[in-house]
Amino acid sequence: MRPSEAPIVRAVVLLVAIFGSGTVGYRLLEEASWWDSFFMTVITVTTVGYEEEVPLSRGGEVFTSILLLSSLGLLLFLVTELSRSVVEGELRQFLGRVRRSRMIERMSKHEIVCGYGRMGRAVVEELQRAGREVVIVERSGERVRRLQEEGYAVVSGDATSEATLRSANITKARGLVSCLNDDAHNVYVVLTARSLNPDIFIVGRATEEDAEQRILNAGADRVVNPYRLGGTRLAHLVVKPAIVSFFDASLEGTDLQLDQTSVGSSSPLVTQTLGQSDVRKKWGLDVVAVQREATVHPSPQPDFRVEAGDVLVVFGRRDQISRFEQECGESVA
Repeated sequence: MRPSEAPIVRAVVLLVAIFGSGTVGYRLLEEASWWDSFFMTVITVTTVGYEEEVPLSRGGEVFTSILLLSSLGLLLFLVTELSRSVVEGELRQFLGRVRRSRMIERMSKHEIVCGYGRMGRAVVEELQRAGREVVIVERSGERVRRLQEEGYAVVSGDATSEATLRSANITKARGLVSCLNDDAHNVYVVLTARSLNPDIFIVGRATEEDAEQRILNAGADRVVNPYRLGGTRLAHLVVKPAIVSFFDASLEGTDLQLDQTSVGSSSPLVTQTLGQSDVRKKWGLDVVAVQREATVHPSPQPDFRVEAGDVLVVFGRRDQISRFEQECGESVA
């Protein structure tokens, strides 16, 4: 029970006790029927002024006076507490919405997850594990209330709506994941998000194979089919279990992990070869691959020359990766 509810509960218990004692009192004092005794208690406590159901003796008049005086204050207190509870509840909800809205407005380089079903929940958990700020867009009122109680940044509304995505501060967001259950809705989300923020990194969910290309055409950078991905993973677990275990460990927050860093224009790595920069000696990291625009160069040789905008996929400890990102670039989605 919440502390604010305790006075109301006590008042209700006392009110029930007054009705019960009033009914029993009239029954004993005036020998009235149970219904007449209850009715006399009701018109006395509520002060409606109806004519008495049974003639009152002197004792009955004294009892009525005591019942009236004791119940009147209690009724006023109960009405006041109920009104205060309603007003405070609405005010608390309003202030909560304002606080969450301002918190989202102050966010920058955050991630937006559209849809909080089973897949959306998994996405949010992984993003939080990676230390990312997340805004959830969800239209189910029950889920929104639960997420708000748990302290998540939530926008209630239709993710295909431009106004809803603006409420999630999409113009300052770094990435968006659209994992709604309907492929057509995911297409609309991607289209709207791309029009509002041309630079945002978008990942879309596709349940049908022919929807993958439509979501890409709408502006998604990547499309994931969970059924195909799940089937591929099951096959890899059978054929290459050691490799799957290695990648799982590197992606699930262990000390050793794979990560990626975008090389900025002011990075000391720019125009140097990997051999000259000696990433392994200076930062203790292995450069596993380099992505330049849409091309991925796996296992780059020491004479590979780094350019601004390259994305280096590195393997090492978290503290080494963090220091490398601070000195040579910034983490990318």
